[in-house]
Amino acid sequence: AVLICTFALAGCAAGTQEKIVANATTQDHKCLAEAIYYESGSEPTAGKLAVGHVVINRSRNSQYPNTICGVVYQRNYKNKGCQFGWSCRHHQAPKGQAWEQSQQVATQILNTKTVDHSKGALSFDNKRKTYAKLDKTVTIGNHSFWRPRVKSAGASHKGENT
Repeated sequence: AVLICTFALAGCAAGTQEKIVANATTQDHKCLAEAIYYESGSEPTAGKLAVGHVVINRSRNSQYPNTICGVVYQRNYKNKGCQFGWSCRHHQAPKGQAWEQSQQVATQILNTKTVDHSKGALSFDNKRKTYAKLDKTVTIGNHSFWRPRVKSAGASHKGENT
């Protein structure tokens, strides 16, 4: 793999060229780029990376499908909608600078070992509310990122807000 990081696409782990997803397909890239575009197209690069990593984190978690496209197009728990609302609705084809950036970020995530700006999150939102069973890991741009609450030694993990 070739390290394609630039100063504009911050978040690469220096000195590594290990792929984060072995054998990623062209379709995986398209699904990841679409998720990044529709969920965080106007966000800073760190926000795009974080959204992309939520998809990767879900694909590695037994509660979600084990493929990138499976995660992106998963129905919600009531099977009445989709995990990512845009994937259930008719939407215009991605275009412009936000699409180009989203594709670059997807390439970066799939072809190099990038920093997980979501800090292990399995979900995100822009509603600015709290969840009883989730800890906030970070806020980037307009999104808050969440992971299941981790309890150890009688205390829950406190997420940080940056």
